Amino acid sequence: MRNKTHKNKIQSNKNQTTKEVKQKKFNKKLRLIISIIVIFCIIGVVWFVFISDFAKAEKPKAQLIIESGTVQIKHMGESWINAEDGMYLYESDSIKTGDNSYASIIFFKSSIIRLDSNTEVTIKKLLHDIEKTSVTIQQDSGRTWNTISRISGIDDYNVETPTAVASVRGTSFDIDVDEEGISVVKVIKGIVNVTYTISGTVYTVKLNESYSLTVGYDETGEPQPFELDDWITNNLLNDEQFKEDLKNTLYERIQPYIDYLTEEIGMSYKEIDALLIGYIEGEYDIPPETPDEYKKLFDLS
Repeated sequence: MRNKTHKNKIQSNKNQTTKEVKQKKFNKKLRLIISIIVIFCIIGVVWFVFISDFAKAEKPKAQLIIESGTVQIKHMGESWINAEDGMYLYESDSIKTGDNSYASIIFFKSSIIRLDSNTEVTIKKLLHDIEKTSVTIQQDSGRTWNTISRISGIDDYNVETPTAVASVRGTSFDIDVDEEGISVVKVIKGIVNVTYTISGTVYTVKLNESYSLTVGYDETGEPQPFELDDWITNNLLNDEQFKEDLKNTLYERIQPYIDYLTEEIGMSYKEIDALLIGYIEGEYDIPPETPDEYKKLFDLS
């Protein structure tokens, strides 16, 4: 009888332990969900206010950053003039870099296209309204690095070359256009749809990460793996710094809430850091538990 009672007690203890473990896991999951909701709501508020003010002021959605050397700009119907660092750019503006010259164009504060030396691009389309946000770049020559983040709210991002059109949403890719107009598209992260025309027939190739595609006027090869060169390696490092700067900007905006997140919610700075980076990289979606009024705050288009 004692053995039976002892066994029942052991089983009861096991059940209780299992129950406690499940409860702890549930509490941990719930805490994470609440933390994500809280920080997303905070980020959503500051970004929504920022984007709203940005739109109300009718400021342009693109800004030129001159990294080094000589960079020129041409407004529609005008002549080429020397560009100024930090100047705003508009639809139909053309930008070109000279020898040993480098520049970047930042769209909606969180997406970027970098121009190598001797590169010419035109902002063919820069649309930002309630229904849609679209950017189309016409790349006539040279090499560009494109990193498009989900939080920028860009629905469609296209780069048109003399022989191809690369279309993406949230990815990093490289395009090189030679003097004959032959285009080489290399996908570093994500997937890029490459559209081209051969003998009147339109083709679209879904180009995966770590693959490249060479598109000419008369023929196009098969997707091929490629090796990282200095341009790609440097831009990957620059992207990390770009994300770090963006994260620091968000940190400054949520500074008044840091004590609440750490003391009341119980988040560590490491967790906050991970959530911010995850949000910037588009790894986190808005939790379904988030109230509708907060979900609207994440519509940055």
